[in-house]
Amino acid sequence: MNYPYGEHFMYTDCHPILVIPLKFLADYFPCIIEYQIGILNSLMILSILLTAIVLLLLFYELNIHYLLAALGAFGITVLSPQIFRLTGHFALSYSFMIPLVILLLIKYTNKSKNSYLAILTALILISFFTHAYLGMIATVLVLTYAFLDFLISTKKSIIKPIPIFISSAFPLGVFYFFVKLTDTHTGRTTNPWGIFDNHADPITVFLPTHPPFKFIKNWLFPTTDQSWEGWAYIGIFTILALLFYTFIFLKTLIKNQKLQFDTFWVDNKIVRTLLLSGFVILAFSMLLPFRLGMKELLEYIEPIKQFRSIGRFAWVFYFTSTIFLIDVTNTLVQYLINRKKVLFGYTLLILIPVSLAVEGLAYHSEVSKTITQSPNLFDRFQLDQQFQQDLNTINSKDFQAIIPFPYYYIGSENFGKSPDYETVRLSHVFSYHSSLPILASYLTRTAIWESKNSMQLFAENFYNKAIEKDLMDNRPFLILARNGHETKKEKEYLKKSIFITGNNEYTLYKAPKTIFFENTTAIEWQKFDSIQPLLYSKTNFLVSDTLLYFSFEDYSESPIDTPFLGNKGCFEGIQKNYNKLFVFDTGNLIVGKTYTVRFWMYNTGENFGQDKLDVTVFIQQKNREKIDWINHIKPSGSHEITDSWSLIETSFICQDAKTEYTLLAKGPDESEKKFYIDDLLVFDSELDIYQETDTLLFHNNHRIAKQSK
Repeated sequence: MNYPYGEHFMYTDCHPILVIPLKFLADYFPCIIEYQIGILNSLMILSILLTAIVLLLLFYELNIHYLLAALGAFGITVLSPQIFRLTGHFALSYSFMIPLVILLLIKYTNKSKNSYLAILTALILISFFTHAYLGMIATVLVLTYAFLDFLISTKKSIIKPIPIFISSAFPLGVFYFFVKLTDTHTGRTTNPWGIFDNHADPITVFLPTHPPFKFIKNWLFPTTDQSWEGWAYIGIFTILALLFYTFIFLKTLIKNQKLQFDTFWVDNKIVRTLLLSGFVILAFSMLLPFRLGMKELLEYIEPIKQFRSIGRFAWVFYFTSTIFLIDVTNTLVQYLINRKKVLFGYTLLILIPVSLAVEGLAYHSEVSKTITQSPNLFDRFQLDQQFQQDLNTINSKDFQAIIPFPYYYIGSENFGKSPDYETVRLSHVFSYHSSLPILASYLTRTAIWESKNSMQLFAENFYNKAIEKDLMDNRPFLILARNGHETKKEKEYLKKSIFITGNNEYTLYKAPKTIFFENTTAIEWQKFDSIQPLLYSKTNFLVSDTLLYFSFEDYSESPIDTPFLGNKGCFEGIQKNYNKLFVFDTGNLIVGKTYTVRFWMYNTGENFGQDKLDVTVFIQQKNREKIDWINHIKPSGSHEITDSWSLIETSFICQDAKTEYTLLAKGPDESEKKFYIDDLLVFDSELDIYQETDTLLFHNNHRIAKQSK
């Protein structure tokens, strides 16, 4: 993806620790390519079994009753929230990683052998090269545990925690420097979207997300969504155990009037430290304290902002709290047996861990249906006959890349378009089997300037396109168009392309490179020359009809010094505010007519213009007391880009002469960043508006250079 720029493989969620050895082995054993999907799927499924085995070993290390250990390992594995990663983010599905880190921490704490630290260091490094989040979760867990263990120890030694700090910091350093040294891309966003949306919440951790107890959440919070990234539900009995433990803790605190992390019900200090570590990391996964009116502090702690899906860190609390549950259950069962209540004790021994598995059954029912609904699309012979025929029709050597219609670009978050997911699937399958790259992106954190250049490919051809110099291959493009979903402009490109083959779902075209780069400046000037005698003068413009409405604001009276094309003044707004850009003159609007709004927005600045376009533009329509917001658009989705400015367009139909219409722009609530717009034009969509200057031709707010006239 992201042709012609490509992407660093660490940003593609591609299982580096698996891909690298497979790629090496394929050079000597080519047949392994046929089994790569089976290998990946098998490893993910086997990791579920491995999770149970690791938990069983962990419980043996904690001296848990053998039957409770076995049932507890099974129940915790079944309820693990990472099972949902089998449907996406495959590298995050390895649920044994966190318990294995905990097991090594326990072994090192009990025996202080450096060999366990060496294994722990290697495991964290492997985690990083499986998925960066797995590595960071493991690192944060170890650092938090080591710090809290030092803090609550009665005999403090500054030297003691140093080795464990090094064991977690070293893999992080290796991973960081590996990516820095090997990544050739510049201008990645330092402010990725997601941290304020993809966090955990009390309702994603302490309330069921699935049957049989989902009704509890629906009863208490019927209209509140449980963010998928924050799912880490710990089970009914775990919640009851934590409530009981909290009650005893507070009772002891009040009685002794002394804060102490004592041994009541949990004799094992390691388990207590793990539980406390889990709570600290849970707070982090919930973005606390930053969500408590302190969002602005994140601007000064930039590394935290990189965790766009911080809710995943709640998985640590899931494992530490359920391990705590099994340990408390073990203590309770031993207590009951000692009191000659054997039947009751063994009932709880079986009931509590089995309840975890019962609550997790719905997880597996849902996931199993999802992961088996598609054939192996990497196997050419499992594709439908039409798909195979179309693949055979095209010769990959005749093309330089695939361009999907409707076009999509997900990556930098500064320039891009949301995808049609069926188009994504079709283009990826064609790309894989044809070995053709895709001039589109469904990635994360791509370079801002690369996304800007890619989006500008579809700008009007009288603008210079920066991507042209990067497309050194002169072969045509293969356009894969999903029928009925193309935009108006994309349909114009298809008219200039050569039909290859197609069916009811999609059509393939051969598109000469020239259709995207042929300079149409002369054509636009010739068109203007031909109709100029038919145009009428109106307020310094030439228009096709003087009766049709238009309004133009160039902000020439504004003192702001970031003007479009060197003119005086522009509009300056603060992203967090509701910025009023234009109030429509309702008296001049005609009911039933469509009106177009076009204005230029500044897209350049620090780090290639990061977040300069981060506002939503919409129209507010107010009829008496009723207010609606319509036609929301993101300026980042504009293809019309020339140098440092993007042309933003929206439209609306006048529904009622009594309705007030206002054009507004609003960015993130916490953002103090400024944005700039200039040359705002509102006009009847049937109207043509021209203005000729010494250097440019103005046409409906487009600017066409004065050359080749």
